[in-house]
Amino acid sequence: MWWLAVLVAIVAVVGAYATWTVARVERLHRRARAAETALIAKLDDRAETVLKFVGNPGFEEVVALALSVVAVPAATRRQRELREYAENDLTHALRELSRDPVWTDELESANRRVALARQIHTDFVRDAVASRSLRIAVLLRLHNRLPRPQYWDIDDPVQ
Repeated sequence: MWWLAVLVAIVAVVGAYATWTVARVERLHRRARAAETALIAKLDDRAETVLKFVGNPGFEEVVALALSVVAVPAATRRQRELREYAENDLTHALRELSRDPVWTDELESANRRVALARQIHTDFVRDAVASRSLRIAVLLRLHNRLPRPQYWDIDDPVQ
């Protein structure tokens, strides 16, 4: 009869571990999605900050790039790639413009917020991708049920 108690205890421990792992993997995926939403919001905020400089001499190219960023949503894979290219172009243009005396603390602050949101998103995606390779997650086929989080391939605006 003692073997039945041991078997029930083993099943309970394995079940608890599986439940904990599933909850952890799902939580990391939710955090990665939330971080991506926050990153997109910060990128949009930076573009809106740049758009405040419409009409200032020397800002024509940067404003045009900001308009192209705002015009491209990130709903599909292709749109996301286009958005990444537009964001990288805007970042490079802003780096060249940073020597301009019109450059404000507001633009610098927007770039810092984008860099922080990008780092947080990258950390959460890394953790979510790593959690997908846990033995119990593979055994339960969580990688088939949950969409794989994707990194944003954008340059760091603060360098």
